[in-house]
Amino acid sequence: MKLLPASILATSIAIAPAVWHVSQTRLAPPPPPEIGLRDVEAELVTLRTEVAQLRARIDGLDARTSLGLLNPTRAPEPEPQAPAASDTLQDAFAQVVLIADRRSANEGLTVARPAFLEELFGLPREDLNDECQPLTNPTLTALIATEDVGPIRARLIRPALVSLRQVFANVQVFEPELYERIESAGSLCVRRIRGAERAASAHAYGLAVDINIDGVLDELADGKTQLGLILLADFFKREGWVWGAGFGREDSMHFEVSREKLEQWRRLGEI
Repeated sequence: MKLLPASILATSIAIAPAVWHVSQTRLAPPPPPEIGLRDVEAELVTLRTEVAQLRARIDGLDARTSLGLLNPTRAPEPEPQAPAASDTLQDAFAQVVLIADRRSANEGLTVARPAFLEELFGLPREDLNDECQPLTNPTLTALIATEDVGPIRARLIRPALVSLRQVFANVQVFEPELYERIESAGSLCVRRIRGAERAASAHAYGLAVDINIDGVLDELADGKTQLGLILLADFFKREGWVWGAGFGREDSMHFEVSREKLEQWRRLGEI
């Protein structure tokens, strides 16, 4: 092996530092760019947006799944069946049944007695008899109106019409089949209470309505009524109406405004 000339060796030693510096500068990876606070905030905003979009897509998938829109397998169609026997509650609305515990039907409410009604309004007319006659009391005349209140048309004082409309609105929501079968047997009838000399009935003041199912009138004082009227009684009671089934002489198609409701209307200036 031949020895390198001394000049070449000296030159190599001299330029070695320069070569090392150049290799570190040219061949080393560039330093990472400096990241500012604004860049970080922008990145966070982007990430939040993407997360919200994903969440919305997931919610949409959940909703479709709950509706069965994404279910790849469908439940088998039920086989057709013969019509069921006609034994539902709907078919029994007009059925006549005994009234259980009818004396407590109006618990919590008070019947507005004739003396109270006369003190509140005066008599509907002076010469009362057992027949329906024209109303002559100017106070009552100003309050009376005839309106459609759900399934029937009634002639009552205006606050009673509003209340009755609410009764039937509730019936329509919770007992729609029953609602369709309600009929009226009368409302305003200016007459005295049968057997009385002077006392006027609640009908004479426009405070009562007679109701039946399918046009079948209830028989008076037999302790029985249509099943549909028993269901209706709960709706009337919630609105402050008294049910005639609780009278000494049962009259279950009769509903009238309670004394408590009338006193409420008087406090509110409605009568």
